[in-house]
Order: sequence, then structure tokens, then C-alpha cells
Amino acid sequence: MSTDEPDETPRRRWPMSPVNTALVALCLIGSVLSYALGAAVVGTSLLAGGLIGGIGAVAARRGSSGDLERVNALEWADERDRAAGVKGLAVVGAVALVLSIVQLAVVALADVGQTGRFMAIGMFLALAACWFFANWFFVRRG
Repeated sequence: MSTDEPDETPRRRWPMSPVNTALVALCLIGSVLSYALGAAVVGTSLLAGGLIGGIGAVAARRGSSGDLERVNALEWADERDRAAGVKGLAVVGAVALVLSIVQLAVVALADVGQTGRFMAIGMFLALAACWFFANWFFVRRG
């Protein structure tokens, strides 16, 4: 028997998309780091978000899952799911940019420490730059 023959055993598919895998992993790593640094509320929030997101992503890959489940879990099955997901994420991006402007106003009015100010400014600039470059890319792409 040659070792060059293809393996006949079916490969098991990973239970969630690469995007969801990255999101869940980041939440869990952030949770562990938060607990290690004594920020239990942040650690618990990240842990809950990672677990709920992971369970939702795995459930969305079932054959019986509906459109809303798949779109919410970023587990798009077809072009209709993709179109709905892209539109939903566009709204999320616009709301995030508006909320970051509100956050900057609150930071300007409240007595916030230097770290909080830099985080708010950094988030606003990152979102604005992302919006600009995403628009530039997709306008050029057509």
C-alpha cells in the first residue's frame, strides 16, 4: 500500500467560521488577562460574550438555523445572508462612529484620566480611518 494514496476518512469541519473563531479566542484571551489583572467585571463580560458568541456561531451552522440566526452569528450561507449581514454591519459601523463622537464629548466635559482620553481619541481616529479606507477601497473596487 502506497503512502501517496488519499486518505478516505472525511475531514471534520471546524464548528464556526474563522472570523467567529478569532472573535471567541480574543474574548477568551481578554477574559483570562482581565482576571489576571484583577478586572473581574471586564473578565466576566468578555467571558460571557465569548461563550454566547461561540454557542451562537456553532448553532447557526446547523441545517435548521434560520436567516436571522446565521446573519447575527456571521455564519452566512448564501448571497442573501451576506447582503443582509453587510448592511447590518454598515449600520453598526455608523452607530459606533457616532457613539465614539459622543464619548469624546463626554471625555471633554468630564474629569477623565489621561488613559481614558487617549483611548477615546484612539477609538474615534481608528473608526474614522477605517471608514475612510473602507470607502476608498470599495469605491475603487466598484
